[in-house]
Amino acid sequence: MYIRPVGPTRALGTLPLTPPRSAGASAASAESFQDALRRAVSSLEQLDKDLLKSNIELVTGTAKDMHSAVLAAEKASLALDLIIAIRNKAIEAYQEIMRMPI
Repeated sequence: MYIRPVGPTRALGTLPLTPPRSAGASAASAESFQDALRRAVSSLEQLDKDLLKSNIELVTGTAKDMHSAVLAAEKASLALDLIIAIRNKAIEAYQEIMRMPI
């Protein structure tokens, strides 16, 4: 087994700590947040379909093992919990903004 030796590292001053921002960065970040939410929702839908498929296979007896059905159920549950947490944070942020005096 070959272990590669540790080479010299760059000084902290030469590392870029923050990326440069352009004038159109805010519009691009808003689009990317929307795209991220759409991907998360479509991923949740796909996990739900996989869960339904594995449950049907488990009930009909065509499933390879019970482990895959339990794993699909846990993945769908975690994804749903994440989406609910994101929704709750967005609602809290909206309510906080509405409480601000004008």
